[in-house]
Amino acid sequence: MEFQGKLIQIGQLEQFETSRGTCLTRDIVVETDEQFPRTACFTLRNDLAQNFSHNIGEMISVRFDINARLNRDGSRYFNSLNAWRIN
Repeated sequence: MEFQGKLIQIGQLEQFETSRGTCLTRDIVVETDEQFPRTACFTLRNDLAQNFSHNIGEMISVRFDINARLNRDGSRYFNSLNAWRIN
């Protein structure tokens, strides 16, 4: 899937340990340029998160996957938007 808009927020690079080793993540927020703007928060992982070089206000295109996961008590699903390419 693809989402195009203006970069409005860049999160800090975060690092944590998993069973497979170290993982790097960074969240970015993008807003469309429409009469009724849509906003989406995307998670960048590893190389994409570490090498992110765009600036606030830039128009970008984000290619991403959607994934839903169940919370610990099984009462609610949460969606994740995982970016895999940014132009």
